[in-house]
Amino acid sequence: MMEPQRCSLPCFKTFMRDHCVYFPAMAIWFIFSSLLSVYNKEVFGKGNQHFPCPLLMTSVHFLTQWVVSWSLSTCFPKTLGGDIVKEMTWEQFLKISLPCGLIFAIDIGLSNLSLVLVTLTFYTMVKSSAPIFVLAFAFFFKLERPSWALFFVVITISVGEALTVIGETQFDVGGFFLVLMASASAGLKWTLIQLLLSKLDPPLPTSIASLRVIGPAMTFSMILLSIIIEKPWVQLSPGVSDYFSTFENSLHTVGLTFLGASFAVAMVLAEFSLIMQSSAMILMIGGVLKELITIFLG
Repeated sequence: MMEPQRCSLPCFKTFMRDHCVYFPAMAIWFIFSSLLSVYNKEVFGKGNQHFPCPLLMTSVHFLTQWVVSWSLSTCFPKTLGGDIVKEMTWEQFLKISLPCGLIFAIDIGLSNLSLVLVTLTFYTMVKSSAPIFVLAFAFFFKLERPSWALFFVVITISVGEALTVIGETQFDVGGFFLVLMASASAGLKWTLIQLLLSKLDPPLPTSIASLRVIGPAMTFSMILLSIIIEKPWVQLSPGVSDYFSTFENSLHTVGLTFLGASFAVAMVLAEFSLIMQSSAMILMIGGVLKELITIFLG
């Protein structure tokens, strides 16, 4: 009678090892991604604070992520992988940093711009198409094998998620296309980062080291987009807006920026950890659950 009890603990440990290893990073990703979505809507959205330069503020978030990852990996090079990053050739570094950083910046930039035009619920509904793009790019890069069952699961999840909010949305054509392009960029981002990092030898051991590599291209790509699209020296001048018109307003703006940066650091480190540990399909499933959490918060 005691034999099943003796087997239950090893079986439970095996289940936890095989299926729940992603839970800590996924939980952190869920929480801070949802918080960041609500933060972005509050700061950038019309009818809220409506900060005029969302791309510029996002570039500060990216810069903060890069500084944090560089500092930690420099202080603890063997533990966090800073020594491996230093040993990379410029060719290795740029082959990962440039494409991944650019597509990362495009994804986040389009997402934040869309939140100026659409509600958080509508944004989440359209962004729920991301699993379809993840699947398509995973097949294209041969990270996953095509199967009708897998395709059916993705379509069912995406349609079901969209139906949960379809009656609550306000349609905006420009916002719709911005979110749809962001969704496609997110699918490419997840699969491309996974593909390029998996080819690195020796591999980067932590998400902090990965962010140190990709961070520079993310930051400079976003700054370039902000200069071209927003012209922040005009939008934030004291005669046009009040964000830096007084010392108190400047402190409020800086504090608001770094609050979002703290959310972004936690979210991206968790996201990179998932990319390094799991597959595109695990990210797809996690992304669906994350969007559902965002719907309830929104």
